[in-house]
Amino acid sequence: MKLHLLSILACSFCARDLRYESLEGHPREDEEIETGSLRCAGCGAGFPIKDGIPRLRQEDASRKAREDSAPVSGVAKTKESFGFEWHRYPGPRPEDRGLFLEETQLDETGLEGRLILDAGCGMGRYTHVALSLGAEVVSLDLSDSLTRLIPEMMENPKLHVVQGDLLHPPLKPGVFDIVYSQGVIHHTADTRRAFDRIANLVKRDGLLSVWVYGTPGSYASFRTNPLRSNRRWLRRALPLVWVGVWIRQILSDLLRVFTTRMPVPVLYALCYPLTVMGAVPLLKYLTFSVDPEFQVRLIENFDWLAPPFQTKHTKEEFGAWFKENGYELLSRLPHGVVPKIGAIGRRKSKPGAA
Repeated sequence: MKLHLLSILACSFCARDLRYESLEGHPREDEEIETGSLRCAGCGAGFPIKDGIPRLRQEDASRKAREDSAPVSGVAKTKESFGFEWHRYPGPRPEDRGLFLEETQLDETGLEGRLILDAGCGMGRYTHVALSLGAEVVSLDLSDSLTRLIPEMMENPKLHVVQGDLLHPPLKPGVFDIVYSQGVIHHTADTRRAFDRIANLVKRDGLLSVWVYGTPGSYASFRTNPLRSNRRWLRRALPLVWVGVWIRQILSDLLRVFTTRMPVPVLYALCYPLTVMGAVPLLKYLTFSVDPEFQVRLIENFDWLAPPFQTKHTKEEFGAWFKENGYELLSRLPHGVVPKIGAIGRRKSKPGAA
């Protein structure tokens, strides 16, 4: 990590300032710190720096208070499954830029020089895109998958990698121009609380872009969902589509009762036949990924079935979260058959005022 990152980092327990501690003297502002520790000026919690990454999860803290916030088994399983899958993901792909701009709904000309948080970065597929568009990026994740960003972090002064929990983000409020979180917070123990926490990290007039898994909800809600232009033909049979999506969700939830309890390597192996089926016309829609690349389909099927936490939401519920956090909703994310509930908003209130 770079020393100037301390200006935006905060203790994950009490949100107070952190200071750098080392037996090797005080580094330069632009020097990459590979090892050392950080100490909270308030509660005294200590956090290690390992491989250049400040490890600011509460479980990493060298103080007794960590016992009061010991990770439940679900959080530990989430960290394990995402670390497992993202280390097997093919890496940055040519289509990532287009997907990033589509899903975040950000203007590619508006990222130059902005301070951006990738909230739940995984192995950093979208971090690479944001950097290529001229942003300075803080990439935050709970799992060890973010270690795949270490080589680029060592080379690129605009990249900062931080390990932490979105429910206890080790960052100061109101410091980011843009925060995006793509398909992440529905895998936390409390989706609404995670949303509130990352929403508070955006400065006034900054942008927040988030998408989460959708539920079909009531037909009145489903029929007004924004559809991608290549899926508008679905409106001709929308009641049947709504029923089909509900059936898919019920079957998925029943299946996950078993898959979330399986050892991670066993479930990964069982995802292979499901991934093969994902290339068969019509049958592929019974799976959880139709990506043309086998390894990506495999990871996406595993991603759906493995995490113990998985919530689903309607656009009305999601829109209320933005409003209650002081955001003006700018646009919603169009989706295909299965709802993907996403939106981008601009912060109109001061941090902490909503």
